[in-house]
Amino acid sequence: MSLYRVKQFVWALKSLSQDIDTEYVNKFLNKREKNLFNKLKKTDKQHCIRVSKDAVHLSKRKNINLNLNRVAKVGLLHDIGKGEYGLNIIEKSVLVILNKMTKGKLKKYDGIKAVDSYYNHAEKGANLLKHFNTYDKEFLDTIRYHHSNKIQGNKLLDIIKESDNRN
Repeated sequence: MSLYRVKQFVWALKSLSQDIDTEYVNKFLNKREKNLFNKLKKTDKQHCIRVSKDAVHLSKRKNINLNLNRVAKVGLLHDIGKGEYGLNIIEKSVLVILNKMTKGKLKKYDGIKAVDSYYNHAEKGANLLKHFNTYDKEFLDTIRYHHSNKIQGNKLLDIIKESDNRN
């Protein structure tokens, strides 16, 4: 797990110097979705693009019968709740370490914006997208539960969780 966190940190640093793949984003997101996506920090945008591309790749490789445009869109939007308050690389690194040290007890301090964003971005993202009135329950639940084990056996959620964990 710690090697994975080091890899994530390196990816975050590297993403600061890379251009956003706007062609990919434009292919799957409409104007309102792009407006939300563009509120994310650059590192979060790069992460969402990696998750999206990986989720599409995994769906194909595992021969999972899912609409690939839908998979790509959910991957791009899965962290959209971070747009309100995105964590910088240092904040996220410190929160990951503190979360590990406190065994999740840090969550009770969600009155602090950084802690709130770290723990509650999935719920915030699902609630934000719910107001669009264009997404079904499965789509919103995938956003809401991509860090949770509350729902089991949902192909879309499973593929997004796996891709998020790999990226």
